[in-house]
Amino acid sequence: MRILHIIPDYFNTNLYRLLIAAQHSYCETRVYAMDNVFRQCDEPEIYCAPKAFSSLQRLLFFPKQKTLLDDIERRRLFHDIDVIHAHTLFSSGNVAYNLHRKYGIPYVVAVRDTDVNVFMRYMLHLRPLGRKIAANAAKIIFISPAYRDAMCGRYFDEYCAAKSVVLPNGIDDIFLCQGTPRSLEGHELKLICVGQITKRKNVETTLRVVDTLVSQGRKVTLTLVGNVHDEPYRDMIEQRPYCRWFPHCAKEDVLKHLRRNDIFIMPSHTETFGLVYAEAISQGLPVIYTRGQGFDGHFADGEVGFAVPDNDVDYIVRKIEDIEADYNAMSVRCVAAAQRFNWHALARQYSLIYSQAVDTAK
Repeated sequence: MRILHIIPDYFNTNLYRLLIAAQHSYCETRVYAMDNVFRQCDEPEIYCAPKAFSSLQRLLFFPKQKTLLDDIERRRLFHDIDVIHAHTLFSSGNVAYNLHRKYGIPYVVAVRDTDVNVFMRYMLHLRPLGRKIAANAAKIIFISPAYRDAMCGRYFDEYCAAKSVVLPNGIDDIFLCQGTPRSLEGHELKLICVGQITKRKNVETTLRVVDTLVSQGRKVTLTLVGNVHDEPYRDMIEQRPYCRWFPHCAKEDVLKHLRRNDIFIMPSHTETFGLVYAEAISQGLPVIYTRGQGFDGHFADGEVGFAVPDNDVDYIVRKIEDIEADYNAMSVRCVAAAQRFNWHALARQYSLIYSQAVDTAK
């Protein structure tokens, strides 16, 4: 079976490469990379979108979409393809929908953070298109139960909800192969947050949480790993003696940072999925994550951590205390639960979805 993946930002995240590498045992793949910045790529079966986007095309949805569709047709990238996998509802889903209309190729479509929190929420003129793309897809894939519930409860009808499935992103094998349960040691509580230090990641609430713990007489450290993109946060971090900051680093170093700490905390305002939560639990760290966002719904509250309101400092403090009270058992559950983010197991599930898409189209 041959799959055409249509992927925005293919070169900016490693998760797509990991997925496609895992799929090689089950199907042949071709990638159309729709990155905003044109890149030369010599890898076989990786095709880059054209660089000839005008400033107007970059801003307007339909002119850019026409350029992408024309490019795929000109290069006949859909030739001999059995299923198209569109990795976003709008940006790549619309291309897949048009190829389906013209050539009858079935497609599956994934729904991600930008689809939920930008396109469907603010671009009202595109909502009917989003519903049409979903209605014509063989399957709708959500990487989070929270996003499935939000979209199916508000925007999609029962027909779309019935063909929706939840498949999370996977994590690199280096995390799954080396995780062991942990126990709390000593009187110092060591918290960690890994990710770009931006407004969306809500570092200010995390800092206020630690401020509160320190004011209660607790001995606490907070390790922040990630590049600072919003400069005001640099001053916030430097003003707090309990903060330790490290710039973005390789996954091997992330692994070391996780193992040196006790609890992972990142109450992001929005989050598509949040691979770092899964990476953290793989190392036995319970997690604090945002209610209603990407990681929420994969586990029952209290199983591997707690879902929290993103700005409720007192509530987050209480949940940290609940984690401490059940820490050893929770850490054991974390390591076991992380196995559901194994890319090879997920690739098998994707293969079944593609087969079902082909059968439905017959």
